[in-house]
Amino acid sequence: MSDPLVWNLDPVLLQLGSIQVRYYGICFGMVFVTAFAVWRSRVQRFGETAEFAEVMLYWAAPTAIIGARLGHCFFYQPKYYLAHPLKIFAVWEGGVASHGAALALPIMLFLFSRRHGISWTRLSDYFAPAVALAVGWMRVGNFFNSEVLGSPSSVPWAVVFARHDLVPRHPAQLYDLLIGPATWLVLTAVERRNIRPVGSGLIAGTFLTVYFGLRIFVEQYKMFYGEDLRALAPFVAVEQWIGVPIHTGQWLSVLPVLAGIVLIARAYRLQVPPRHATPAASA
Repeated sequence: MSDPLVWNLDPVLLQLGSIQVRYYGICFGMVFVTAFAVWRSRVQRFGETAEFAEVMLYWAAPTAIIGARLGHCFFYQPKYYLAHPLKIFAVWEGGVASHGAALALPIMLFLFSRRHGISWTRLSDYFAPAVALAVGWMRVGNFFNSEVLGSPSSVPWAVVFARHDLVPRHPAQLYDLLIGPATWLVLTAVERRNIRPVGSGLIAGTFLTVYFGLRIFVEQYKMFYGEDLRALAPFVAVEQWIGVPIHTGQWLSVLPVLAGIVLIARAYRLQVPPRHATPAASA
């Protein structure tokens, strides 16, 4: 069997005096560039204005950043951050969680929909494919940073993250990376079949179900880390009953999957007219 790939890249791309340009920072920026490009293309295709698309950026970007940071602090290490609340603002020390953004963004979409007179489900159907394609950049950044490590493995594609240790591991970051494009392909297929019109919530529901369903599967190949939530009594009891350890990321993915199923079921019960449909002529 061939030797595993040894990954030992310096996460700093450029050092300009006291300023560091990191691969992770570039990938973080690409999340917003990609998401906005896909979002703008979609909303204009469905009849919204470019101004509408741009205003959304000012809502979505800070919401995603704040939600991801708070998600890391309170989903993965609540004991530490409750004891040291000022550390929540120490963003230079790292720490964001996609599940935090996943919780914050639907709230933002609801508030934005109310302000701009558009249904929450329509806005979410516009937004979901953009998230699916953009979120993978974070996993590229994790790979460059040699973080969010996979569990030890002897698979032929195992990777040694030499900046951490010399143990061959699942490249879990790359597994996560593949989830986004796979979900986007499913959303594209669903939309092309025109099962329900955009605005019914079917696209958003499919995104939540597929993306976070795949996250539940992939989490099993990751190392356990920041497991304060998992240590709480109800979660421990479920683990003991099932007899299988469950990652915090898996627990956090259950609610979005259930929400997605509800949205899909709702979409099949509703017929949503196009927002910009031409009114019928008066008799």
